[in-house]
Amino acid sequence: MQQPIPETGPNLSRRGFLKATGAAAVGLIVPLAYAADMPTTGLVEITDWVRIDAHGKTIIGLSQCEVGQGVYIGLPQVLADELDAKWSDVSVEFVTGRDAYRMSAAYEPPQQFVGASMSMTMLFQRLRIAGAQARDVLTQAGAARLGVRATQCHTSEGRVIHSATGRSVSYGEVAADAARLRLDPGPHLKSSSQRTFIGRNMKRLDTPMKVNGSAVFGIDVKVPDMLVGAARMAPAYTGKILSVRNEAQILARPGVHAVVIGTTWPKPVPNTVIVVADSYWIAKQAADALELEVDPGPGVHVDSKKIHEQRLAAMDDDKAIVASRIGNTKAIFDANPGKMIEARYHTPYIVHASMEPVVATVHVRDNDIEVWGPIQGQDMVRETLGRAYKMAPEKVIVHTNFLGGSFGRKYVPDFVLHAAQASKAVGRPVKVIRSREGDIQHGFYRPGVSARMRAVLGKDGYPTALHARVVGQSLYGMIKQDKMAANGGWDETMVEAIYDLAYGVPNLTVDAIDIKQPIPVSFMRSVGSTSSVFFLESFINELADQAGIDAYRYRRKLLAHDKLALAVLDKTVAAAGWDKPLPKNRHRGFAFNLYTGRGGAFETYVAMAVEIESGKGGIKVKRVVCGVDAGTAINPGLIKANIEGGIGFALTNTFKSEITFAEGAAVQSNFHDYPLLSLAEMPHIEVVIVNSDRPPQGCGEVALAPVAPAVASAIFKASKRRLRSMPLKLDQA
Repeated sequence: MQQPIPETGPNLSRRGFLKATGAAAVGLIVPLAYAADMPTTGLVEITDWVRIDAHGKTIIGLSQCEVGQGVYIGLPQVLADELDAKWSDVSVEFVTGRDAYRMSAAYEPPQQFVGASMSMTMLFQRLRIAGAQARDVLTQAGAARLGVRATQCHTSEGRVIHSATGRSVSYGEVAADAARLRLDPGPHLKSSSQRTFIGRNMKRLDTPMKVNGSAVFGIDVKVPDMLVGAARMAPAYTGKILSVRNEAQILARPGVHAVVIGTTWPKPVPNTVIVVADSYWIAKQAADALELEVDPGPGVHVDSKKIHEQRLAAMDDDKAIVASRIGNTKAIFDANPGKMIEARYHTPYIVHASMEPVVATVHVRDNDIEVWGPIQGQDMVRETLGRAYKMAPEKVIVHTNFLGGSFGRKYVPDFVLHAAQASKAVGRPVKVIRSREGDIQHGFYRPGVSARMRAVLGKDGYPTALHARVVGQSLYGMIKQDKMAANGGWDETMVEAIYDLAYGVPNLTVDAIDIKQPIPVSFMRSVGSTSSVFFLESFINELADQAGIDAYRYRRKLLAHDKLALAVLDKTVAAAGWDKPLPKNRHRGFAFNLYTGRGGAFETYVAMAVEIESGKGGIKVKRVVCGVDAGTAINPGLIKANIEGGIGFALTNTFKSEITFAEGAAVQSNFHDYPLLSLAEMPHIEVVIVNSDRPPQGCGEVALAPVAPAVASAIFKASKRRLRSMPLKLDQA
């Protein structure tokens, strides 16, 4: 990868200063952290994932982008364990482009991407095998160098050791010989008792770089001869740029090189103008001064009030498509007139709002294309640019940088396409930076949806029948129409955790209605479950209250058939002190989620107990206890970090996040009207990791969905008011 041009001289930036002054402070851990700074000469490739030099320095390839979830330590930890590597010799480097780095998941053909919390689940066994294969050939080569049989040797900390005499050689000494040997497709894998790194709280390798400023994010990239672009887009989502009235004046500005009309993704609609200049500030000022002639298109009449009215009407529409049917819900309802309990819930559109807006640097050349950026879907970029410029995907070279947040947004390649269009126009590499306003107002949103929940309770207070209807714009209806059609016309993301209900309810009907909108939508952290689990778990809490049964015990009865679920419930309430009295003005809420990975890739169990405090200053979330069974814990610290971060993310959604629309465009534009949770608002969080012998399951998204229903239940305990719409409006409590 082309490294950024060093920052020197009187204009040394804060990042450059940190790089210069921080090196001494972290010098002792440089070998662990800085793959980019390690000399690559003399490296020998043992497998697709492992390269070793003559001194034993070991580079482990990382196919997954690091977006904060911790793969930069977690995945190398797995491979290094099987390799018997010396950890102080290990460095990590992003790798792309080979079949070994592609995963076949979530109904998709094999591709290199990060998403759906699948990295560890899909790569755990693959990396174990890669590490064991490398260890095997290194052992063979080491044994030959020592003049003994491989079966007489063992490995430890990067050395092949003759067990009888203690003589040894380093991996570096025999790496070249090992590279010539055939890899065993079925190498011997370590037992759990032999593991040295898996299961340990190992420190993140990317933290020092991020602290001292040396980590290269997409927005930091600098390559020779690079220009910078700023994008200005038609306000309405169906809008088209007809002309730039003052193009000549913009081009006459000092430092401006081009004004480029760009198209959106996935349909090539000319809705963007990119000003290319010597610097971002010059480009941004010029973009703001553009006088555009715009056709707003047919979506100009879309607004939030109409969207909400459509959803209200659809909840009572009999044309819903059935996603799941068990027993005969209608018969139970008909036999119990007057006993049906109903509640209606609503969630808004929300946007990713990552700290680093979308940004990419692209150089379109005659015979290939080179991309640098915070890329979440490397093969998506290859295919998109290859198709746009009539090149084979392998002609598109993708360099992955660190991502300053994404949550699914940087899988969509629209921003990379804009940089490519700008580069093609000027014949030089161009970095296009989306402004915060552009990032929020032209995102790919999580859809807003509504639900009508109905149930009849038996004499014991538990549901004998439940009918859930979810209505709104379908995610799959826009981006996975084939999958939705194969399901019979319903979108699984709209009814997650409901259509495949974990609770024991004998009569269940789940249906959905897709309300078409021109609003761009795509995957966002936790996908549809941040809506559907809010509906389900809020309703379960209401049923428990109606029955006069404790929320935890209510779920325990409904989950009596699932021992894993019971273990998570029990350990969570034990840690929370669920049955202990609370101080005055403290109130608890509870929720559960069985998070199923896309395509059934994994199952992670989550239970959550929330404590709030009410008083003159309003309501504040004070404590969250989250129990999780995510299978084998590769690095317990990473699980805790993902749970803690997920809860913070979800609290933002619970109390603050809402995108509204007027005249076919988003109203919100920046953090003044789309605020995030502050550090002062973050509660004390305790994560309870339930021991498991299952393979690693996903954990990056699993903690979000239970937060809002648990908080809403606690608010009800405090105020006796039901808040059924997100974001929760505390003035209504």
